[in-house]
Amino acid sequence: MTSQNPSPNKEYPIREIFQDFLSESLKRYPISVVQLKAANNIINCKTGGKGYSVSFCEVCGIHETHACSCNDRNCPSCQVPQEKKWVLARNSELIEGIAYYHLIFTMPHELNDLIYTNQELLYGLLFKCASDTILTLCADREHMGATPGIISVLHTWGQQMNYHPHLHLIISGGGLTATGQFRETKRKGFFIPIGKVAKMFRGKYMATLKSLWNTNSLKFPLSMQKLENESSWKNFINELYSMKWLPFVKETFNGNGNAIKYLGRYAFRTTISNHRIQSFEDGKVTFSYKDYKDGNKQKAKTVSCTEFIRLFLMHVLPKGFHRVRFSGFLTNSLKTKNLIQIHQLRETIYLGNPVKNLNTEELMVLLYNRNISDCSACNGRLIMIRLPRGEPLTSYKLNDGIKKSA
Repeated sequence: MTSQNPSPNKEYPIREIFQDFLSESLKRYPISVVQLKAANNIINCKTGGKGYSVSFCEVCGIHETHACSCNDRNCPSCQVPQEKKWVLARNSELIEGIAYYHLIFTMPHELNDLIYTNQELLYGLLFKCASDTILTLCADREHMGATPGIISVLHTWGQQMNYHPHLHLIISGGGLTATGQFRETKRKGFFIPIGKVAKMFRGKYMATLKSLWNTNSLKFPLSMQKLENESSWKNFINELYSMKWLPFVKETFNGNGNAIKYLGRYAFRTTISNHRIQSFEDGKVTFSYKDYKDGNKQKAKTVSCTEFIRLFLMHVLPKGFHRVRFSGFLTNSLKTKNLIQIHQLRETIYLGNPVKNLNTEELMVLLYNRNISDCSACNGRLIMIRLPRGEPLTSYKLNDGIKKSA
């Protein structure tokens, strides 16, 4: 099987890699149903495989066809509108004038195989222990004496598409006290000693991990099957306790909008974007990456197309697993109530989520200042028809469409 070398203007090289090499990759590497679905969505995105939409002007008669997007969260071609919408929603939840902190929780690489084999269980544990650690320490008057707002985003990859599970948190520098007041931290920089954060996070994660082993809730990959033995497990646990777990503060934001815009890139970023693909030929892919260990230098890496697909699909999350979660005063069930209370205390106005009830037409006007119902040729009104998936464009008759939409 041969591949095509994309020109510099080629928009979707990752889709082409999957189209040309998925069958070969499946012969070498078994994948889950969820991973296969993601791969097929990427292959069919904006090709007509997901159907077409047709727009025609009821005034001048001009009509256009558009291949539908797959809207899969793993697709590198579908995330920009969702990211913009998410950023607008989150910006409405920020408290003007306080600091926001970007904290990253990483895991010892010795846990990688175990985490990958127990993804839903141990990714969930990562979320829980990270937020519990921050909320517990913030409750201490020494640090804040209040409950902050926390937004957590799971990433499982490094710049070279390697497996590297870690959690990004945006933490507010102020929160609600037990008596219903808003308290803001006055310290410069991050307000909790990072060593204290690391020690508590490790303790919480390890305590639950041991409990999971005791209840036979963990599955072990072939590389770690010896850990089913109690003695080997205890040695492994002791080794993990002896390591330094290294959460670190990456950014401090003194404004609010820039914090969420920054995090939005993390919330909707896929394993690798199309623009990082430098070449695709002779069964190999070359992509760019930033080497953080070498002064953030831009470098290039070349792998086989089948290996590229294996690395990409490794980061597809379990079905229904939420990569973005909220805690503290941003907990979903109490978010609106808490935000109204905070704004009242600060004598400001809470305007609510600006995109919550918008339809597609209204959202496009807000995001792109473009009305998708206006004809670009005569400013007449466009009629939109979505063709059923699998129905060829040759089956579409303009007059039938007009009659149906009238």
